[in-house]
Amino acid sequence: MLSDIERKLLRILYNFFAQQRRMPTMNELEVKTGRRSEDIRAGLLALEKDNYILWDDKSCLRDIVILEGWERGQTRPLSPGDANRYFTEY
Repeated sequence: MLSDIERKLLRILYNFFAQQRRMPTMNELEVKTGRRSEDIRAGLLALEKDNYILWDDKSCLRDIVILEGWERGQTRPLSPGDANRYFTEY
C-alpha cells in the first residue's frame, strides 16, 4: 500500500504526462504536492523501489518512466476512449 505522498506523486506523474506529454519538473511537483523537494525525492525513490516507476538518471525527472499508473489492487477509472474499445477490440 502506498503512502499519501507516493500515491499523490504517482497520480500527478500519470496525469501530467497524459496532458503535457512530458514529465513535470521538481518545481512543478513542489507546487502541485505542497511538499519539499526532499520529500518528493524520497517518494519517487519509494515508487521506484516498489516498481511503479523506472528512474535511471536520478539527477533528472524527465527520464522517469511510469510502469504502473494506479496503486495495485485498485481498478483504473474509465477514460473517455474506453467506451469505444469494447466494439473495436474483441
